[in-house]
Amino acid sequence: MKYYILNKYLAALSGLFLILFLTGHLLGNLQLLIPVESGAQEQFNKYAEFMSTNPVVKVLSIITYISIILHVFVTLCLTIDSKLKRKIGYKKVKSDSNSFGSRYMGVLGTIILAFVIIHLSNFWYKAKFTDSIPLIDGRQDIYSMVVDKFQNIEHVLIYFFAMMAIFFHTLHGFQSSFQSLGLINSKTKKYVKLLGILYSLAVPVLFALIPIWLYFRGN
Repeated sequence: MKYYILNKYLAALSGLFLILFLTGHLLGNLQLLIPVESGAQEQFNKYAEFMSTNPVVKVLSIITYISIILHVFVTLCLTIDSKLKRKIGYKKVKSDSNSFGSRYMGVLGTIILAFVIIHLSNFWYKAKFTDSIPLIDGRQDIYSMVVDKFQNIEHVLIYFFAMMAIFFHTLHGFQSSFQSLGLINSKTKKYVKLLGILYSLAVPVLFALIPIWLYFRGN
């Protein structure tokens, strides 16, 4: 029981940290929507350089990678433990614990993990470990790399479907994390649920808008 409770706490804490990471990552990436004539390329490249050289950001990046691995591990343990203990399947009743996101958290998490791996290989790995990134004044032109990548419809679709998975995953996980940590009660539950719905809609929609905008702007 103690092991199960510990995993619940770790899943909640790592999940909430990743929600904060997603928010910060989105705010940075929204610069890709700036019109080209307004200096989008220079501004985004400065942002990318800052994110790759600032020591505080580097520490936060390490914490993020650890949080992803931890979140995957503990949620996998919770899923296996739940399946082993469950004597019967879910009853078909309308409840928070029987939502789409709740029933398919494992599947959604797997889709998101696969997307993270693809995303890192397409951008982070190329920027860090290859010479394939175009240069401007001796500095990497990350902006052009991102824009070029999203001129391919398959990358746009992968991003779009991944954002759908994130929507359902956070729709359940947002409230569940606060509940696991004992931070909500009967009075605050509806507000946390509403906040979770708004977050789960806004963040994936804005993330998905970026590649769609870049694709249609370039085609």
